[in-house]
Amino acid sequence: MATKNNITGDEIKSKILSKQGRENWDKAFAKKTAIEWAQLDEIIILDPDGFRDDDGITFETPISYAEYSKRIPFSTVMLKKNPI
Repeated sequence: MATKNNITGDEIKSKILSKQGRENWDKAFAKKTAIEWAQLDEIIILDPDGFRDDDGITFETPISYAEYSKRIPFSTVMLKKNPI
């Protein structure tokens, strides 16, 4: 017997992940090193200043994309591609 929503009476079941969901799965749930995240963002980290806090997270620590995004603006980086 399938589980049903008490209000609508609809069957409760998981839906297939959308294309956008599949493309952003890693950014939401994966943990990678700063270098691995930088490769996906097509940047080169020249000086990892944003990873020098004394909070247990080093440049080599696997972190979420959210944590990487908080730290990378405080680091010196270079774009791999010419944006023009």
